[in-house]
Amino acid sequence: MEANVATLQKWLEKSPFFEISDKIKVVDSKESGRGVRLINDRIQKNEIVFSIPSSHQLNFYTVLERIHTFKSGHFSEGDESNEDRNLIADDDPRFRAYEILDETTLLKFSSFQLLALYILAEWKFLPLWSKSEEVTSFWKPFFDVWPSKEELISIPAIWELIQDSSYKKLIHYLPDGSKKQLKEKVELVMEDWEIISPILKVWNKIFNITVSLETQFLDFIHVYFIINSRCLYAKISIKEDDDSSQFTLVPFVDFLNHTAEIDVHCYPHVTKPKIIQDKVGQFTVRCGKHSYKQRGDELFFNYGPHSNDFLLNEYGFTLKNNEWNFIDISNIIRRTVLNTGGPKMQAYLLGQGYWDDYTINFEEISYRSLVAICLVVTEDYDKIGKFIKGYVSELYFRPAIDEFVKNLLSSLMQDYNENISNLNTLRSSQIEITSWCIDNIMTIYEGYIRIIGNHMDKY
Repeated sequence: MEANVATLQKWLEKSPFFEISDKIKVVDSKESGRGVRLINDRIQKNEIVFSIPSSHQLNFYTVLERIHTFKSGHFSEGDESNEDRNLIADDDPRFRAYEILDETTLLKFSSFQLLALYILAEWKFLPLWSKSEEVTSFWKPFFDVWPSKEELISIPAIWELIQDSSYKKLIHYLPDGSKKQLKEKVELVMEDWEIISPILKVWNKIFNITVSLETQFLDFIHVYFIINSRCLYAKISIKEDDDSSQFTLVPFVDFLNHTAEIDVHCYPHVTKPKIIQDKVGQFTVRCGKHSYKQRGDELFFNYGPHSNDFLLNEYGFTLKNNEWNFIDISNIIRRTVLNTGGPKMQAYLLGQGYWDDYTINFEEISYRSLVAICLVVTEDYDKIGKFIKGYVSELYFRPAIDEFVKNLLSSLMQDYNENISNLNTLRSSQIEITSWCIDNIMTIYEGYIRIIGNHMDKY
């Protein structure tokens, strides 16, 4: 990895707009994985850690620009990334591959679809298409520091999407909140696959590729979750109607590990001149209000205020202490509502805008949850209507709902402890499953137990 990081830095240094602090180093260890650490001096508030030019970011703009290069045969004037323009041979297979991508098709793609297709071509397929090892992608130094398929195995959607995955049995142990996010992610992946797989079929015919589409689907999953776990918000005005397309992939940023603390550690700053419409701009990471002073200190980056369920499904890791955890009790409350008041009670909550999305965090049971619980316990629609409008407070219902809440919390606590016990048993018996994939799920339940414990103290 150290050699690949050095190559990546040399690649970036070809741009006069690249900047990196000489006080940091990317370190890869068995204990903590990849990370950025302080190696000398100190880094203080607002100091630049590194800064990456538009030309070396992967996003809708740069991919379109690169594809157009092979469709038109020339590079854009003034593009500082085009130091490799003389390295493209006339028989480069990408001329044939990208020729089938007309402008209308390209612009219809979402950022996810376009980047997944392009990265598959440049990273996975180019070695198969070309007879020469000298034909390589401009982005190869970036690709070479990305995680392998095995390093992404802790992401639940991958367990579901790989047909013969031995990790599928872990899905059973996921909590409701994680299963809900897993389902949504799998649906998004399959929607994008349906869009780009016909193009792969055409490419396979053009280059007489005998690799099955099923095998290429595994490559697609790999690429998809690299994009998903590394995308950073950036305005893509050409796709302004698609919120999910507003992102860019930036070298070095993905070496920074996540911290649950917000507005404390490193933060992004994008500089974009008004005259530039077809580029993201310079992506700079600066030191936050937490200064790094001790040699070996790890620099952190906050990915957002996310629960462990979200972190596991998007990135494949969890945090032991995560203040943003919450418990999704929607399935329990929905069933209770239907068992108590049937379709009438459901229709009432739906009409009031209080059906579904019931949660508990460390500090409180959500207001939505309390509305549904109060209705279940009292079946007093008139009083619940006043509660929703703010005429009656939660305290009015406390004597009536206390027993229900205590029983709910106790039941949840029992279930979570049983799941942890079962996962411990599974970890000792399933040697083909990486233990930290099981540990991630256990960490989620341990976070839930802390939430439940805090609420049980109140009752």
